[in-house]
Amino acid sequence: MPLAYEQILHHYSKPEVQREIVEFCRDRWVGIHCEQKDERGRRILVRYQKPGHRPLRVGKTSDLDYLFKAYRRLQPRTIHATANLYRQLEREENIYDPANIQACMATWDVDNRLEGWRATVEAVKEILRCLETYGVSESVAVKFSGRGAHVHIHPSAFSPELRAKVNPLDLAYATVEYVRVKVHPKVEEAALRLGSAGLRVDNEMDLQRLFVCPLSLHRELDKVAVFIDPEKLEDFSPEEACVESFKHYEGWRSYRVGEADPLALRAYRLLGGCPSVSRPRRRKHPSLSRQILSWIGKAEELG
Repeated sequence: MPLAYEQILHHYSKPEVQREIVEFCRDRWVGIHCEQKDERGRRILVRYQKPGHRPLRVGKTSDLDYLFKAYRRLQPRTIHATANLYRQLEREENIYDPANIQACMATWDVDNRLEGWRATVEAVKEILRCLETYGVSESVAVKFSGRGAHVHIHPSAFSPELRAKVNPLDLAYATVEYVRVKVHPKVEEAALRLGSAGLRVDNEMDLQRLFVCPLSLHRELDKVAVFIDPEKLEDFSPEEACVESFKHYEGWRSYRVGEADPLALRAYRLLGGCPSVSRPRRRKHPSLSRQILSWIGKAEELG
């Protein structure tokens, strides 16, 4: 049976749920998917507060409470937040100013059907192996997103010194794309071997992209987005993300300042930054994966 709205409200009233969501959302632009649908049958997504068209934000528990009260008619269900952390979130134009981004959480979106979880795990493991090859291990978090998975690098793994020289979103975009292309052949092999044709690893880093918050409900499935201990990834089952009995790893906060700098610099020098930041009027996606792999190979041959 689908969750009744009273059960959704009960979930979000739990102190643990509120604590994790508030901490994750701080300094990020927030969006809420609601149970109510628009004229096209899509769940309504709220990203701005009226009046004033101010970006939604959550910095304390009372902010979260306000969202559920202010939009109760729409029945909020899922809490999302941007990978970007902002210096200001007072006006809509703050969102579109790249200079307003103070840090960014590099994120790989591992998309798949829930039934193909074992293949999702294989893709996540390939990403983790690749990151470890470049010395990134203490600042990595894995989140079950309710259907697939997200692999995050903590924003502070990119040092303040590097972020002062290169826009944080550019660093995150290049890092995600570099690793995504590197692991693509092995992810394709895993999808074929495990019969999971829908498996893919996406780079969705841009100025507006939202990712589901920890301990939020999935917007369609009655599952909770939980962080997983990377050391216990093989042991995790989606059954551990049930609404009434979820298991959540709080080590997602861990990081080492500057740990991702060498990888980010390598990726940025090779691939450049995020199209929506570096080339806002002429969006041009990177070349096909085979061409990028060729560039990566040549660059690494040259050291």
